[in-house]
Amino acid sequence: MADLSYYLERVLGTLPKKEDRPFLNFAVEKVGKSGIIVVEAPTGYGKSVISQTVALSALEEGLKCIIAFPLRSLLEDQVSKFRSMLSKLGHDEGNVGVRYMHHPESKYLLRPISLTTVDTFSLTLFGIAPEDLEVALGYYDGTLTRSMGHYLFSRSMALLSDVILDEVHLVSDMTKSLSFLIALIWIAAGHGMRLILMSATIPKALEELLRREGENIGLEFAKFSENPDNRFLEERRAKKYDFSLEKLDNGKFEKILEWLKEGRKEGFRRSIVVFNTVSEAVKFYEIARERLDVEKSRMLLIHSRFTEEDKEEKRRRIEELKKLDEYLIVATQVIEAGVDISSDLFISDLAPASSLIQRLGRFLRYDEKEGKIYLWYEDEKREKYKGVYYLDLLEKTLEFLEKKSVRFHDPESYQPLLNSVYDESSFSLRGSDIREFISIQSTLKNPDMAVEKFIECEGSFVRESSLVPVIPSFSWNENMTTKDVEKHLVPMSLSTVSRIRPREILVVREEDPEKVSKIAVDEKFWQKKVLKKVVSPKFVAFLVDGSYDQEKGLVMRHGESS
Repeated sequence: MADLSYYLERVLGTLPKKEDRPFLNFAVEKVGKSGIIVVEAPTGYGKSVISQTVALSALEEGLKCIIAFPLRSLLEDQVSKFRSMLSKLGHDEGNVGVRYMHHPESKYLLRPISLTTVDTFSLTLFGIAPEDLEVALGYYDGTLTRSMGHYLFSRSMALLSDVILDEVHLVSDMTKSLSFLIALIWIAAGHGMRLILMSATIPKALEELLRREGENIGLEFAKFSENPDNRFLEERRAKKYDFSLEKLDNGKFEKILEWLKEGRKEGFRRSIVVFNTVSEAVKFYEIARERLDVEKSRMLLIHSRFTEEDKEEKRRRIEELKKLDEYLIVATQVIEAGVDISSDLFISDLAPASSLIQRLGRFLRYDEKEGKIYLWYEDEKREKYKGVYYLDLLEKTLEFLEKKSVRFHDPESYQPLLNSVYDESSFSLRGSDIREFISIQSTLKNPDMAVEKFIECEGSFVRESSLVPVIPSFSWNENMTTKDVEKHLVPMSLSTVSRIRPREILVVREEDPEKVSKIAVDEKFWQKKVLKKVVSPKFVAFLVDGSYDQEKGLVMRHGESS
């Protein structure tokens, strides 16, 4: 195997602006010598170059590489970058394949380089890849008797690959996901896999947990603090900005508009406003379009509830905005990762420390020297955050920021914030889950154990709720074909769908698979085996009470906020 540094130099040579990033050399050297490693580097440093380096190495040496992302937005942002890199180096872009809901390009993660979600990777690892899931469920409950031979092939595709988990802090924020992560570390060690975990924000408590769990299996760390890039730090520390922390209850939108107008007068015209809920982001975007003196073509709303086609259009629009000297982007948490944009005026809802640092990776990200940050919180409405963040993390973040200043571009400055907010109690494991995950992977007889655990985990081995397709009622008509419906599908968590309880679903017509029908569902539908109904090949989507347009996305009629 050639030295990874050789591949790193070639990847760096494909970038529009080649910069000397000493820590990348240090990290890649350690990755090349390690089986399992955690790589930690600041936001905006270029960690994705490490993924491209490992992927190029795997491709040219006849191996496979899987890059798994906790968010689809991250994956979608990286696909074009991987393909561009390969094309510039003379490789077929088809070596890169994508696999997640409605994107079966790299079935069974078979392409030499597969970009996928952590959900899809976990299903493949445990032998019930999305391609086989419905059959596996039927096999499990006895309604189908066909062979399940694919489950061994599925597992081998995961086990015989170099695996990279990007933004791994997002796979540690829940007990279920962190338990999966620890199990994956042990599985990788047991099978001699190369496993690379990358993040910009790893609190000391999480680092200690990972070190403890990986103590006997050779887990290594490549930390920015071990080999800091002083030039990068000097550039970041030279950036000047004011930081304001304010409590807003009544007249919140008016105050935000005032901040935007004041910022423009001071010359800060590349603005980002972040809300913790879709409904508030949409509402403010509507107000801003009416009342701000900014060209409509320079305003953009981004959140998770857009169709695939419109998400692609949003990514194209972002690339256009990056070239302009003025724009306003209104967003939700999706901007925290996978959105390569910068600003000199950043206004944000309160978020836990890790999320806040990730968000501010979109502030003075490029060559900007000066800017302003406004962070607001709402004491009287903290109940609204319950479905989004843990309240104690919000309160600890607020308490720290009220007492101490933080330079959000400097890891030496923001690390104490992370360490203060997150302690041992923030990262809990469930030993039974870890043991079962490891046992599932090591049991070769049949997929029953994996399916049983999948059902117990409510449709995801890593997140609290799986994503399911929905279509707004205003987009539906009786003449739509299945392909028509697919163009209008929007992802939504099953837990959210279960709360709003749609009264109708769309299913494929038995007499004509090209057409779909609307059928009513009653309370019994929600009481038992909802998950099995959703993965059935007949199911197409939930019909939710709302509207849709290309600018605002899915808007629930009754103001669903999560």
